[in-house]
Amino acid sequence: MKRLFLSLFCGFAVTALAIGPAVASPPSLTGTWNVQQTGLNGTATSTITLTQSGSGLVGSNAKNGTGFTGSFVSDTQINGKWHGPGGAGWLTVYASANGHSFNGTWGYNGRPANGSFVGNKVLPPSPITAAGTWHVTGAGGPTAFLGTMRCKQSGPSVVCHVGPLILNGKFRATDKVRATWSGGGKSGWFSFWFNGDNNSFNGIWGNGADTTPPVGRVIGQRSLGG
Repeated sequence: MKRLFLSLFCGFAVTALAIGPAVASPPSLTGTWNVQQTGLNGTATSTITLTQSGSGLVGSNAKNGTGFTGSFVSDTQINGKWHGPGGAGWLTVYASANGHSFNGTWGYNGRPANGSFVGNKVLPPSPITAAGTWHVTGAGGPTAFLGTMRCKQSGPSVVCHVGPLILNGKFRATDKVRATWSGGGKSGWFSFWFNGDNNSFNGIWGNGADTTPPVGRVIGQRSLGG
């Protein structure tokens, strides 16, 4: 059936089945999910909600009202059932350890797998922070502030070190830091603003007072390895 999984797994609206052996510590899948299904019925996407109680799960798709119930049979595997306007069947789901993603297969009752799916939990945006290690490259103008930049943050205040230069700044908006820099007998201003992923920024800098025009531009990328 066309787009069945979205009327299946994406449909979760019954009582949870807590059958199967107890498991030690399954991740929590409660929340809203974006799911993509591929297989014999084509490709489709949908938004679902999941509610977990212990090892049991129940889910719903507000748009079509179909449902799913299931339970963890191990810390990562869920065996479940679906039912909807197009029939009923089975699901096997494998969840990530942190509960932020899953993948699996589904089929009709008594039949082999008809398709597969992947899901990603809709997470709240991470708070923007300058703290951490950044790799800075030039994006025009004189070369300065390039290489590794290490920053610490306390409240809105930010202190960064890059080579012989020290930046002292403060968040002037939720995503923008305005700072002064000094080092090597020189000083100036530095402004950088974060992209939505909180793992990169764009920046401009100048010499002397912050009323002077920018002379250089940089791009920073968070070093996830610390």
